[in-house]
Amino acid sequence: MEPGNSDDMISTFMQKKLLLAFMFFVSVSAAFSQQINGCWYSADKTRVYEIKQTSDKSYTAIIKSSSRTADSIGYEVIKDLVFNGKKQCYQGVIYAVSDGQPTSVKITFDKNNLNRILLKLNRLFFMDVVLNWDKAVE
Repeated sequence: MEPGNSDDMISTFMQKKLLLAFMFFVSVSAAFSQQINGCWYSADKTRVYEIKQTSDKSYTAIIKSSSRTADSIGYEVIKDLVFNGKKQCYQGVIYAVSDGQPTSVKITFDKNNLNRILLKLNRLFFMDVVLNWDKAVE
């Protein structure tokens, strides 16, 4: 083949385009999953929760600080939190601090404020509860 053959140029261009697309998706996925790590204020700002990665794909959340006298620092509020790529959210189990009752939780980032996560708790068939946690300044 001659140098400058249009088929070779198209093939090289497509390879570069595919590589860039792959790198973009990997970096977006990594950036999204890293954003959930850190400290988050409860909706009423009385608690600070710390979300940290416990394995390759799993996260947990504990109470890091609280102004509520009945709270136990270190209490594990969320367990087995994993990212569901198909639904584009984190899913896991959240435990009530008062009585330890578990319920499923889905966590997404607020589209208008990436420093806020939305926790959707399945309570009843038609009355889900949505909580807002704001990113805490560390």
